[in-house]
Amino acid sequence: MVALLAWAGVMGGCAPGGAGGGGVSADDTAPPDDGDNGENENGAEPPDTPGDGEPPDNAEPPSDGADSTERLQPADLTYEGAFRLPEDFNWGALGLSFYPDGDEGAGSLLVTGFESLYDPAHPGEACWDPAWDCYAFFGEVAIPTPAEEANWEDLPQANFVTPLTTFDGGLASTVHREYLFVSDLEYVPRRGSQASDKLYGSINLWYAEGVAGEDTFPTIWFANLDRTDAQGMFHVGPEDTPYHGRKMGSYLFSVPEWYADEYLGGRALVTGRARGTPLEGIEPVTTDGGSQGPTLFAFHALDSDTATGDLDALPVLYYRVAFPGCAGPNVGDPDECDYPDYTMCDDWTGGAFVEDGDRRAIMLLGYKGLGGNCYDEPPVECHDPCSDSHGYHCQPYERQVIFYDVHELGRSALGRQNPWIVLPYTIWRPAEFYLDDNPCWNAGGMAFDEENGRLFMVERGLGVSETNATVVHVWTVQ
Repeated sequence: MVALLAWAGVMGGCAPGGAGGGGVSADDTAPPDDGDNGENENGAEPPDTPGDGEPPDNAEPPSDGADSTERLQPADLTYEGAFRLPEDFNWGALGLSFYPDGDEGAGSLLVTGFESLYDPAHPGEACWDPAWDCYAFFGEVAIPTPAEEANWEDLPQANFVTPLTTFDGGLASTVHREYLFVSDLEYVPRRGSQASDKLYGSINLWYAEGVAGEDTFPTIWFANLDRTDAQGMFHVGPEDTPYHGRKMGSYLFSVPEWYADEYLGGRALVTGRARGTPLEGIEPVTTDGGSQGPTLFAFHALDSDTATGDLDALPVLYYRVAFPGCAGPNVGDPDECDYPDYTMCDDWTGGAFVEDGDRRAIMLLGYKGLGGNCYDEPPVECHDPCSDSHGYHCQPYERQVIFYDVHELGRSALGRQNPWIVLPYTIWRPAEFYLDDNPCWNAGGMAFDEENGRLFMVERGLGVSETNATVVHVWTVQ
């Protein structure tokens, strides 16, 4: 149990999770097929609570009639350059959202502040003192013309439209004060009887096993766009399998209305996380607890200014947990993982539904371990150049963007197949990132400007020593 509960390298992402095994090719390639293409044993209709069962034997691969030419590819993206965020976002920018009406209609970016909750009197410090009043922060920045520079410090800097301010009303601290990240946010236009547009926020309870034990927990809240009247915290889905807080909160984004209506029962907000621990200490195969690979859970945005209860959610993507078979400390076998070469260090921090015309993908930005699941409990030493902290180490590491077929995901959401059989159809390693040789810092948020076809990704970890400065890279969809 010690190996299961420990978590190391929290700030730098150097040991955030681990399985791995053979590593991953340096080319942009599709992951290998795991050979498990079973139809959902619960039938064609979406199951209320998908179970732990194996897919039936001898099932045919799913066929939804989707044309592979619809799949967005890395070659469809043109790099436009990058810009710096103000130093107020150092150690932050895990969350990113495009706000189309911002900056007097030019469009702006909403960005989460320091990655932990903090008291305004103690900026840059996690909320370790019980006497402090701690909050989640975000700021709004104008989008400058991006540039390409060899030195990130020569990039243009974004200016504040709205300085860093709180937007959770202290709600996030009711889940935990210290062991969580302010992980993402999403602008949502007013709905139903609401009097104003909303800003949704999400948290990643990074030490859930030690803080909550087997219990699940809420990860979502919303506030008015002017930061007032925060409501929550909300649990994504009912408190039952497969819904669990360990599967939620690291990223948060919207999908187009047509896609929500066709596949998700009108649910247009999506959250997810990769946290590969089972509900209990050892489980040969289970869907309880976390997911050994990234997840996607869709939920309805709320229609009133005040709300209670669980969010109306639907599972779209998650992977089974085999522990210690897949990703067990120093013993895991990648052949037992649903997600190819999964490691406990994998950390997905940004997501977006990206489309232009007839090409589209759900894209996730993250930090991927390429080695094994080394756990440095004596006498084992992992010799990780990124961190000597106690916990999992999966060096070497790289930043990845993974692309999912939206129709394959939709088939899972409709209950026509098990969610864990869907894999990314390609992996992209953007060469434009400044830290490209075994980076020791995770990535940040991702956002898409649908009207102008602009894709934004945050790169963290820049600067000397512990600066952890942030840069926003920009691509356009051609």
